[in-house]
Amino acid sequence: MSVKIRIVLCIIICFSMIVPSSVSARMGDSGYEGGISSGEAPNKALFDYQEVCFISGEPIVLKGTVLIKKSLKQDNKSTAKQEVLTTTYTYNLKNTDKAATLTRVMILSTKLLKKENGQTVEETSLARIPSETIKIKNATYTLKNYDFSRTNLIDPKPAINYYAGNLWGRKTYQMGTGTASGSGKVIVEETGEFYGYDQYWGTTEAQIIDYTILNEQKKGDINDVWGGTASIKLSSTTTKEVEFVESIPNQISFKGGYIQKQHNEGIMEYSCKLPEFDQNGVSTDTMIDTDNSLKIESFPVQTRLGIPNVNHLRGHWAENYVKLLYSLEVFRGNDSTFKPEQYISRAEFAAAITEAAKEVPVDPAMVSKTAKKTDKNKKIESPFNDVSVDNLYFNQIDSAYKRGLMGGVGNNNFSPNGYLTVSDAVTILIRALGLESMAPNPEPVTTFKDNDKIPSHAKKAIYVAEKIGLVEADTRGYLNPSQKLTKAKVSIMFTKFIEYMQNGIKKDYRERIVNY
Repeated sequence: MSVKIRIVLCIIICFSMIVPSSVSARMGDSGYEGGISSGEAPNKALFDYQEVCFISGEPIVLKGTVLIKKSLKQDNKSTAKQEVLTTTYTYNLKNTDKAATLTRVMILSTKLLKKENGQTVEETSLARIPSETIKIKNATYTLKNYDFSRTNLIDPKPAINYYAGNLWGRKTYQMGTGTASGSGKVIVEETGEFYGYDQYWGTTEAQIIDYTILNEQKKGDINDVWGGTASIKLSSTTTKEVEFVESIPNQISFKGGYIQKQHNEGIMEYSCKLPEFDQNGVSTDTMIDTDNSLKIESFPVQTRLGIPNVNHLRGHWAENYVKLLYSLEVFRGNDSTFKPEQYISRAEFAAAITEAAKEVPVDPAMVSKTAKKTDKNKKIESPFNDVSVDNLYFNQIDSAYKRGLMGGVGNNNFSPNGYLTVSDAVTILIRALGLESMAPNPEPVTTFKDNDKIPSHAKKAIYVAEKIGLVEADTRGYLNPSQKLTKAKVSIMFTKFIEYMQNGIKKDYRERIVNY
């Protein structure tokens, strides 16, 4: 390969598609009609979309787009502090091979009631009967009535919001053949549940929806009545992944660097039991089982990350972890003087944890226009006696405290120059995830040889951390929970934490709901 070509390749690899990447919390980007979309993208409301239609007695895959528009307003009629989210879904789908089209406009009204414990309960109903028309060959199905309800609970944690909900609906279609309207009707009833989470490193929403279909149609002198069932399991994910790319030319100031990519993916498994039809299109007593899957992906959005100067760490076991965290700006400051065996201070840990466990991005549509503006003249006060507002790490310490990531050490002090132990750090990471309840009561037992030396207040967190892969034993089987935390150990701990946020938690949602 010529030098000229190698340089061009390097330019393409290193600098193409440099677009800011931002995952915002956007629950419902696939809607609740049993379809999958290409998912969130910056400044985008029109998504590629696919769903399966069972209404004719045959599973037909429809592809096209869904346009999603949202608006949030205060509910002035309610005495409670309640907001109303209006979401409009506009679908345009088709299947050319089956001569099928679907057009649908749905407007959902969601009341958001915030509880004193920080949780939010959502109640969703139809703002009006949707407009929906399905055409399959010579048959036309027009939606005449739709009863629909959805309820959802959102449980926010310092670095992630979890949610779970249920839905129910019943659609009634009038069926025509183009020459004789009102020749039949179809009733489709759906029940479902959904689970998901929103956080900086990615989002996942998984749905399980079961359908029953009842078709009553007059074909000449025959009253053809048949029923069937269908089931859909789907998962829509958005993930920020980090990839290291080596530079191709030798004569360059850096040997490689990291690219942060936002990758969206929707997957679906569907199955149905529908009747077989004779040559006249009349249903028989034979039922046909069908199952298949669909997948949709979006083009990745990429951002090139900065390259730290950590040449002095070459050959150190933590070199790549430190390099990654500096590129992600989890670690900041003078990278050329980073000392991996130095103990990390509580202030430095606060600065790092607020970057590794970033706040959940907010869907721009979910910001109320009536929200109160921050008073710029308000005096800034420190929550701790020993942390002044002029402290280099004040903003990070203040944020870690207000978000519930880190507390003080007693007597209203934070001890910014003090040190953390391994058990302290693990407790903070699990607190960020809000997964303490995964540990059994009354006191869980880990597999570490020094399990008895784990402080009682940290045992649940360490049990969970071991279970999800955030911590592991040393070569002798020990955790060393009371050992002071070095910056090198922090680097591997934060790297595992970020990897879990990117892919570990996503895997659980997929494997338990969609067998993928």
